[in-house]
Amino acid sequence: MQGRQKIFIDKGSDTGVLMLHGFSSTPRQFKELSNYMSEKGFNVSAPLVAGHGTSPEDFIKSSPKDWTRSVMEAYLELKKISKKIFIIGNSFGSNLGLWLIKELDNEPSGIITLGAPLYLRYQWLIKLRYYTYGRFLKYYKKPKSIYKADCTDMNGEITYPVIPIKNLKEFLDFLEQETIPNLNKIRIPILIASASVDPIIHPKSVKCIYKNVCSPKKDIFWFESNKHSAVSEENLEILFKKAYDFIKEFS
Repeated sequence: MQGRQKIFIDKGSDTGVLMLHGFSSTPRQFKELSNYMSEKGFNVSAPLVAGHGTSPEDFIKSSPKDWTRSVMEAYLELKKISKKIFIIGNSFGSNLGLWLIKELDNEPSGIITLGAPLYLRYQWLIKLRYYTYGRFLKYYKKPKSIYKADCTDMNGEITYPVIPIKNLKEFLDFLEQETIPNLNKIRIPILIASASVDPIIHPKSVKCIYKNVCSPKKDIFWFESNKHSAVSEENLEILFKKAYDFIKEFS
């Protein structure tokens, strides 16, 4: 599948940036941002999370343990060439990043979340569908508007058009059983970025993260967009600079 290749750039820097892509997506989300950060002199890693980048049939064989193992292995690989590591997560990649911080007892130097899902719009409806007819289906078909806009850089995003129902349930369980209960264990600097009008993520997700993390430095950044974790081309420079300034401040 095009876009599945991991990104790994060694700039000989003491600072590395680990970029974690979204649910059902690929490292292609970070092509532009990885170039930007490497040009600023940072080491960059954007791994492929297990079950992604091939086919929905492979996705259904993966589990949260596989996803978390993927990001832990990527972190340890980047750590070999970096003294400090910052995490940038897109959508569910943010949740995986928060899991990493908890598991590593706040070893990373900071995290930037882009459209981190804690609560979804119409989450009750998604659950209702799952517990009624959803359990008799194998795949959930993404609405075309979401499928086409599920990216951070707007250009050539590669993502699955369908999500296995099994994985969708595991995704929701991860939010409720792993991410939300453990926010108070996060004690490193965090920048919580989100689209001003996200069609998928409920805005209370941002407020929940801000309220519950125990980070001494925490900020919210709303960027103008009506797409999930996506910014218009004129906002790319603003978002990228915001991320760079955050990393530079704490590196």
